[in-house]
This record gives sequence, structure tokens and C-alpha cells, in this order.
Amino acid sequence: MSVRIEELSGIVLQTTATGDKHSRISLFSKQFGLQSILFRKSGKRTLGAQPDLFDDLECTLSYASIGSGMPFIREWNVSRKRNFLALDHKVFFAAAEISRLFLNNGSHILEPQPLFALLLKSLDAMEHGPPQAVRIKTLFVFAQQEGLPVKQAWLPELDIGLRKQAEFVLGSRLSDLKELPSRVDEILKSLTLWLNSETELKC
Repeated sequence: MSVRIEELSGIVLQTTATGDKHSRISLFSKQFGLQSILFRKSGKRTLGAQPDLFDDLECTLSYASIGSGMPFIREWNVSRKRNFLALDHKVFFAAAEISRLFLNNGSHILEPQPLFALLLKSLDAMEHGPPQAVRIKTLFVFAQQEGLPVKQAWLPELDIGLRKQAEFVLGSRLSDLKELPSRVDEILKSLTLWLNSETELKC
């Protein structure tokens, strides 16, 4: 039996127009994981007050009828905006890829709290950390939290030079990664390909 959610808060991962008057918002919540909700567009509100990509959103929901599927947002508050993600196209692309990771894999998560914390940390890290390193760390930790042997199976498969660089990135603070290893793009590609081919994750 599905839980009827009345109050919801989380991070906006996607907004999709469903007509002239509505948008569908995909929200990743600490309590409920990935959720889809409908937002009624209104001319009474300014554009800046409406939920946008990567916002922290708090909302009260209403349902059209008993047993209906997707709820509507009745009241909402954007508690934080991450406008810095749109200032650099590389940062925005990396944030969008992290969002896609959670969109593709968030529906079947049994314990969303640790992954919500990871999503929050990853997006906020984009403000100062190199986006490639943030993506590598996010993918690695996501896989670990899902119980996948990424450390035991993926790392040992790398050639010695690539493995040392991957271990350096994974073991370093983002503040210490101002200059990334020369093969960082190769590390990210290798990890993504391994997760897509050897696990059920879609990256």
C-alpha cells in the first residue's frame, strides 16, 4: 500500500512542462526518495518564486480525488536556490549528470536518507570543487551505498597508473584537487562504463 504524502521537501532534479498550465517536478526527498508532483503555473507569482532546477523545495500537497496518482503542489517555499550551478557550463553539465544519476536510479531505493545526503553534498561541492572530481566521488559513493563492490572490483581492473590517479582523487579532499590528475576524464569514463555494464545502475 503506497503512503499518502501530505508534506514533502527535497531537491528539484527535473521540471517538465505538461501543458500550458502545469509542470511535473521530480523531487528527491530525504524521507521518500524520488517523487513526482504537479505544479500549477500561475501568473500571480513571479517567475523567480516558482520552483526551479536544483532548488531546495518545501511543499504542501493536495490530491484531485481519493486514490488519485500524482499530487499537486498546493503551497510551496523555495528555501534555497543554487544559482552558482548555472554560472559555468562545465559545472552545470556535471550537476545535470548527477541529477540524471538520481533520476535514473532513485525510484527503487529502500533507504533514501544516505543518498539524499550524498546528493546535497555533491551539488553544494560544485560551488568550489572541480566538477569532474565531484562526479567521480559521487558515482563511487553512490555505488558503495548501494552495496556494489566498486572498490573491490572496479579499482583493481585499472592499469597501475590509472589506479593510482583514481585512488588519489577518491582519497583527497576537493580543496586539495585544484590541479586534477592528467587522466581524470579517463577515470570518470571507466567508472561510468563499469557501473553501466557490471551493475544495474544507469549512469
